[in-house]
Amino acid sequence: MEFTFLGTAAAEGYPGLWCRCPYCQRARQLGGRNLRKTSSVHFADHCLIDMGPDTFSQAEKFGVDLIDTDLLLVTHAHEDHFYPQHLVWRQRALKAAGETPQQRFENGYPRQQDIPALHIFGSECVGKYLKQGLGDLTFEEAALDFTQVVPYRRYECKGVTFIPMTASHIDKDGSFGMIYYVSTRGRSFLYATDSGPYCQETRDCIAGLKVDAVIMEETFGKAQKGKYHQTWDSAMEEIDFFREKGIFKGQPRVFWTHISPHKNPPYDDMVGMLKGTPVTLAYDGLRLDL
Repeated sequence: MEFTFLGTAAAEGYPGLWCRCPYCQRARQLGGRNLRKTSSVHFADHCLIDMGPDTFSQAEKFGVDLIDTDLLLVTHAHEDHFYPQHLVWRQRALKAAGETPQQRFENGYPRQQDIPALHIFGSECVGKYLKQGLGDLTFEEAALDFTQVVPYRRYECKGVTFIPMTASHIDKDGSFGMIYYVSTRGRSFLYATDSGPYCQETRDCIAGLKVDAVIMEETFGKAQKGKYHQTWDSAMEEIDFFREKGIFKGQPRVFWTHISPHKNPPYDDMVGMLKGTPVTLAYDGLRLDL
């Protein structure tokens, strides 16, 4: 199963848009893998986790076609992970179904042709901001639907099985975001961003899983432990927990993403710091075969 990191930065990007700190300046000078956009991933040819403002430009950059995407799992409603404006451009008036391609073109609909329905899963907060972002546009006109997930319930959609779990990260409305266990095509992974150290219910759920890989955030580097994001030390402690519970099908495969420019050094410097650990530092455009 192909798995592509479309973006691997925290909300401000890497380098920070308005920042000339030593890390941001060095990243600009180095270029390449040191430059990161907001976090999202594409997998199994037709699925996304999160859809931030950079998702489509990154997909074009890395040769990933998103038009036939039919499953979107959303961790939370913060704009760097969920940017509903992208969905507005799916609109096509319902009357277009009876028009010729030339009439559709002349009428200037943002979407000219039929596309697969996009099934979006997320929290109540995600659903609220989805509807707000679409404005008067109906789900039918945008060729999508939305399912509000219940944590720890198993879902199946478009050949993908997944379990949302409560993250320790506060969303726009004060609720908690989600992390996801995902299984498809004989492969499975845990996708855990944004979240600091996991709550007990989530730890209990994770302990019963078997995965080929863990994709987790490491936002805050060597800072003191926080509640809502992982630091270097807390992320390493979670990896010890994964090993203790035996969740890996084989050798541990862990990928760090959601990297902040003000807590972690650029890729070229940070990657050497991870030698001897089970962690691979993800970068924008990294393709895995899970």
